[in-house]
Amino acid sequence: MERWKSYLINTKEKNYNIEHLDKIKNNSKKLVYSYVKRSLDILESKNLDDKQKYYVKETLKWMDVAKTGSKEERKVWKEKGYNLHVHNLGSAQIYKESKNYDKVVYVLIKTHGLIGQCIRGEVKFSDNKELYSLIEDGFINKDDLRVVLEVLNECIIRAINDDIYNNIKDEITVFINDVINNNFDTDYSVKNRIIRLNNGLSKDNKKLLDTYLNNKDILFYLTKLFDKVDFWYYEIAISNFSIEEQIKILLICYNNIKEEKHLTFENVMKTMYLDYNDKKEVNLFKKRIIEEYLKNIDIDHILNNRVAPNLNISFKISNKYEDTLVFDFKFSKVASKLVDFCETAIYSDSLYKKSIYMLYDLLGFRKDKYDRFYNEIDYLNRMNSSLSYKAKMLDYMVGKNILDVGPGGGALMDLIEKKDNKLNVFGIDISSNVIEALEKKKKEEKRRWNLVKGDALNLKDYFKKGSLDTIIYSSIIHELYSYIPYNGKKFNLETVKQALISAYDILPTGGRIIIRDGIKTEPENEYRIIKFKNIDDNKILDNYCKDFKGRKITYERLSDVKVKMLVNDAMEFLYTYTWGPDSYPLEVQEQFGYLTPTEYKNLINENLKNANIIICHAFLQDGYEENLLNKISIYDEDMNVVKLPNSTCIIVIEKGE
Repeated sequence: MERWKSYLINTKEKNYNIEHLDKIKNNSKKLVYSYVKRSLDILESKNLDDKQKYYVKETLKWMDVAKTGSKEERKVWKEKGYNLHVHNLGSAQIYKESKNYDKVVYVLIKTHGLIGQCIRGEVKFSDNKELYSLIEDGFINKDDLRVVLEVLNECIIRAINDDIYNNIKDEITVFINDVINNNFDTDYSVKNRIIRLNNGLSKDNKKLLDTYLNNKDILFYLTKLFDKVDFWYYEIAISNFSIEEQIKILLICYNNIKEEKHLTFENVMKTMYLDYNDKKEVNLFKKRIIEEYLKNIDIDHILNNRVAPNLNISFKISNKYEDTLVFDFKFSKVASKLVDFCETAIYSDSLYKKSIYMLYDLLGFRKDKYDRFYNEIDYLNRMNSSLSYKAKMLDYMVGKNILDVGPGGGALMDLIEKKDNKLNVFGIDISSNVIEALEKKKKEEKRRWNLVKGDALNLKDYFKKGSLDTIIYSSIIHELYSYIPYNGKKFNLETVKQALISAYDILPTGGRIIIRDGIKTEPENEYRIIKFKNIDDNKILDNYCKDFKGRKITYERLSDVKVKMLVNDAMEFLYTYTWGPDSYPLEVQEQFGYLTPTEYKNLINENLKNANIIICHAFLQDGYEENLLNKISIYDEDMNVVKLPNSTCIIVIEKGE
């Protein structure tokens, strides 16, 4: 076996790029080898002369060996001082030992991908000067170097993603022309590089970045940092953080830079992702601890190098090689053990909520922020699945400025944008996970809607009076009712009142509130008999009655498989039972039906002055009966088979004079 191939195959190292994350599974092996093989397959389709092909092929074979190797081989490389943190340099150093050493291949390995990294904002374009020296020293002519660089960059980037290559191939051509013509004068500004390091920024984040860069001290220090060092693994490790958090991390790094040329976030990358549902996901437990830490650090203190210690976490910056600085976060033993517990508890219904509350207590988080961490991912997907029902609400919108309160996975905002691309669409949510997921979706799908991280009970803090024409609550008010301890009490109708008043007060005359949410059915004094088709499911009902805190749920046992319940108690249980055991820990915390249609009308009329109720329509949402068909039968008190009662309502409120 060729030496380069043995390094790539005989390794336990797991290194990956941001573009790979959606493809990486728990059983993924030999990631680097698979990537190199894809790049070599692309090369085979190219029409090159023998010398050109040799240069490209050898470079592709050896370009990532520093990411791999057996434990023993890596130990030897470290003892020799090979820079394994900067894999370009390390791979070139390892290649230099090979019996087929060639100066052109050596420089190509050392600089491979730097053009792409320049486009991503990671390195300065002047880092490519060594390529021109190959022409100056007579190792290769301009025409051959142009062809080699064009094909090499195509193989490297297309092996990751064809779309990425197609999007930047024109920029690659410009850079290659500059290399072979010895033009290294142009480098991106600090702002441009930060935008590129994040693979683009939203309009709001660009404004926020401008705010920070308008500070002369911040701009001065960041300019010096970007002039001094190249960045490695920045996007995958750091771009998930907010602009403010990134600025703080960069300034901390500047304070610790001396003569180093490279700044790597490899250690952060390796610890910031975990396996969840057979995919790589950001480790939100660690991320929340880091966010809380950075939130409490003042930028002025960083500029003056006076960052106060924190009991749970600190930053760690070390020199592994004389020209390379390694940035990492160091967690306390307590924080590390708690994160481990949270990671283990993800798949344990009984422990998950406890683990999250312990993490909240450690960080001093308010529990009414109801950050579901990884359950949020499943939750957002499920919320998007009810698309057809959400579309019905759009017929009642008025005006040009629309707010979706609690936008979930963004499906409703997408529908509004699709209905009329001239509308100004906003989404507001208090959950960091929701905002982060939507920011990513907005960037990837080039959506026009805007996002606000904020409290739905105080909309006036985020929107001026009269600035919104329609405010939509799609399956969100029951969550506010269930999760937010308004005046110290959860499951409090005052929360519902405050939500509606908060919206109504900022609407102009003629503006509308549109509600789609759960209801209690009428009449309330009827009973239903539930017959379980699996006798063991009685235990689910027993647990539900103990775990549900919204109100007291009771039942009368008629047999081993039959129970008698008030109609709304039966429906409240069935809402949770429908979703199955994976969703139980989340759903048991929510009360879906909190008012009857009549009670809803009365609450609106009593609290919203001159409100006109345009529509108040109750219905049974499609899917409940089908999902329950194989689990239960439902009867009235005389054992007649009956349909499930109404579960959901659409209410449209218009603001009067």
